Amino acid sequence: MSKNILVVDDERDVRDFLADLLRDQGYNVRTAADGIEAMEMIKREKPDLILLDLMMPKETGTDLYRKIHRKKEFEEVPVIVISGLPGRYVAVSKSVPVFDKPIDEEGLIKEIKSIVG
Repeated sequence: MSKNILVVDDERDVRDFLADLLRDQGYNVRTAADGIEAMEMIKREKPDLILLDLMMPKETGTDLYRKIHRKKEFEEVPVIVISGLPGRYVAVSKSVPVFDKPIDEEGLIKEIKSIVG
């Protein structure tokens, strides 16, 4: 069974790039442009992994991260941060993998496979 990954980024080209990259690896991919849209998707279909940008309109990735990890049913969903934001290592409370933009494709795929297979 293919794993479900949610890509959350306000930049359409980044979402499309990541979605294509992950689909080529056999993953089911959903995308969201902001934290509000992402939370609705998470509630409807709990993903196996979330790739999360931190700087977004309406609701930041940091706010979304905190929301999902306060809810018992989502607290174990792994997150990978993909951001160009300085200081992003302190933006989330748990230790999570962080990838800079532009994205190291090979490193990202390796990390995803180590998390969800």
